[in-house]
Amino acid sequence: MQHTDAFAELDALLTKSDRDSMAWGEYAYKDGEGLLSRLDAEERAMLFLSAKTKPASWRGCLASILHPSKADESDALINALSDTDDNVIGEALHRIYFFCGFNCSAKKGAFEDARTRVTPFWDRVRLDRSVLERIEQLSQKNSYLAAYWNVFSEAAGASGRRP
Repeated sequence: MQHTDAFAELDALLTKSDRDSMAWGEYAYKDGEGLLSRLDAEERAMLFLSAKTKPASWRGCLASILHPSKADESDALINALSDTDDNVIGEALHRIYFFCGFNCSAKKGAFEDARTRVTPFWDRVRLDRSVLERIEQLSQKNSYLAAYWNVFSEAAGASGRRP
């Protein structure tokens, strides 16, 4: 298959980027989102399949631009919970919490924020027992994530399950 320029540009951007850098956080992630949106279905499938062979920094940057309103991005985000790298998992977990409608602030701590919720994704996550168990397991690793889990699990109807 012949890849478009957008595929090559996105791969190059993800390869040279660092999710924790100021450049990524300020503007490069927006370039990544734009390039991802230009890929056709076949290229998107190839991109997500190739992620398994890419370095952790590439996978982390990819996870940070996924938006679960698209089914394939939703799948890739959930699959990232099983990554071998803790930073990739952390990025995926943060995005999942965010798009399920949960946020955190210094003033409020973890709280429900339906403004960020992608309802079909939220429904998928909260109704999939294996995904809930994985999120709970990962959230036990530190108090910051445990605070998210406590609010999330109550809203998901899994409040008896606490890290």
